[in-house]
Amino acid sequence: MRGLLWSTAGVLLGGGLLLAGEVSTFNAYVDSDVCARLMLGPINSARMECSQNTFKQGGEPVVVRLKDNMVLGVNKTKLLKNLVSQLAEVSGEVKIKDGNMKLEAARPIEANSIPQGNADRKLLDVRMYKAKGGPKVYEKVRHELAMMPYISEFDFISFSMVGDDVILSGWTVRITNRSEAFNRVKSIEGVENIVNNIDVLPMGRSDMQIRASARAALQRFLSRYFWGSGSDIKIVVKNGDIILLGTVATQADSDTANIQCKSVRGAFTVFNMLRVAGAEKKS
Repeated sequence: MRGLLWSTAGVLLGGGLLLAGEVSTFNAYVDSDVCARLMLGPINSARMECSQNTFKQGGEPVVVRLKDNMVLGVNKTKLLKNLVSQLAEVSGEVKIKDGNMKLEAARPIEANSIPQGNADRKLLDVRMYKAKGGPKVYEKVRHELAMMPYISEFDFISFSMVGDDVILSGWTVRITNRSEAFNRVKSIEGVENIVNNIDVLPMGRSDMQIRASARAALQRFLSRYFWGSGSDIKIVVKNGDIILLGTVATQADSDTANIQCKSVRGAFTVFNMLRVAGAEKKS
């Protein structure tokens, strides 16, 4: 497979190799860290609303590089707080291996300032969000990720395809899951580039206790969504915040999950991203 974007040495940017310590300027979408990992697709009104709502709830602002969908956390979040859900030109030192950026400057830009045909327009065009190889390639990627053996209710791994590029996303408590997801996808015929946005979650004592307590509370009141070591509800915990993902049957179940997680000792913000079955069709 040619042209992998994920690399321990650097990242391809603007036709050249961006080396560690080099300052780069590029166009980005300013998102919340919650929505950026969910692969909501192109930048439309629904994604912008998600960015705004989760940021207001306490989500950290991040930049999503328009050229390749790479999610980058930043050190100076105050430079982004007034730009969430907007396009921006950002400058700073990119540390691709860590998924971070030492942000130096950020300024808003308009979508029409990006020329038609420019790679930076990928996130702006809904027509780009499809597998170039068709459903067959998409299904192969889905199958490989579904077959990963060490995914629990505390992990959420997703993907999206833009042309022949695969964007891996989500959160995991196992660092090996991040590399395994990449390795499983890279050998699939029809996949050209991979961007690995899977975030490895902290395993500190406090977060571990929150995970266990949240699962116990949800299993006690919503037992039908749990079985063995698995669950229809994903419980992502990062630095005391809980992100609930998955699908439930009713709005009442979603509300119950939200209330139970808010009562977990040590938990800060609960981002309830649960979908209610049939709700989208009705709307």
